[in-house]
Amino acid sequence: MSQVREVSSLFKIARWGVLGAGVSYGFLRNRSLRSDAEARRIDEAYARKVALIEEAKKKFAEKKAAESGSSTSQKFDFDDPNFDADKWFSHIETKFQ
Repeated sequence: MSQVREVSSLFKIARWGVLGAGVSYGFLRNRSLRSDAEARRIDEAYARKVALIEEAKKKFAEKKAAESGSSTSQKFDFDDPNFDADKWFSHIETKFQ
């Protein structure tokens, strides 16, 4: 018959202590990684919204410039020293097309 050795109490306590420390570390690390991922996801969503707003502003400015350039109510001052004849000709062309 073989004899069973008894494991010391110190070894049992150390083994359970290391297991508890590992579980605690895993829990805290998981919570930290999740909060970092959530913060990154929020930042990316915000950056995407800002980019969409900037793109919309740019398109609105282009549309507004196109509307103001082709409007029939545009007034030209022929006595102005900075009078742009090319702009006036293109306005006349768009008016009669």
